[in-house]
Amino acid sequence: PRFPHLGAVAAIQSVRDKNQRLIRHRCTGVKTPDDERRDRELLSLLAAGDTAALAELYDRHVGALLRHAVALTRQTAEAEDLVHGAIVKLAGVGAPLLGVRHPAGYLHRILRLTWIDGLRQTVRRGEDPLVDDIAVTDTVDLGAALDVRCAMERLSAPQREVVVLHLFTGFTFKEVGHIVGVPTFTAASRYRLAVERLRHLLGTAR
Repeated sequence: PRFPHLGAVAAIQSVRDKNQRLIRHRCTGVKTPDDERRDRELLSLLAAGDTAALAELYDRHVGALLRHAVALTRQTAEAEDLVHGAIVKLAGVGAPLLGVRHPAGYLHRILRLTWIDGLRQTVRRGEDPLVDDIAVTDTVDLGAALDVRCAMERLSAPQREVVVLHLFTGFTFKEVGHIVGVPTFTAASRYRLAVERLRHLLGTAR
């Protein structure tokens, strides 16, 4: 590819030190027309090989991407690596970036595809990467569920993902469905079941 990947990686290193702060901050998705217009401009510049545009995109979306990545990986360090890998992959897309209409959703789809690509290299053949998770049993100590984060850890991976995308990142169910590759109804259903599960966990813990 004609995009200088080494330059791309160097461009985002300067802002990676913001990760720990941003991951604890409630970041909403980019929704305003001006924000989306600017993101499309940055993608156009990136398609032409502008590393500064890549760094600005990273800076604008890293908080939301990290929340999504943590929902997938369940570990901050792995989440940071996943976001970094997704941004590097974005750098190599090239001309197709010119046709992206909704940049925020596009970035989250790349993140998710990067995660799936990584799983395919490490999990056993035939294992479903979207449902592989720690099972919840009656023996789980629900005292920890007083902390919402602990309760979130007890959701299935697909449920945890839609909660983060809808509640913490601000995507609509239609957008969430597009990102994770399921119909809008399925995304909404996963969210509803997740909320019911969280209420159960937190209610039982009281």
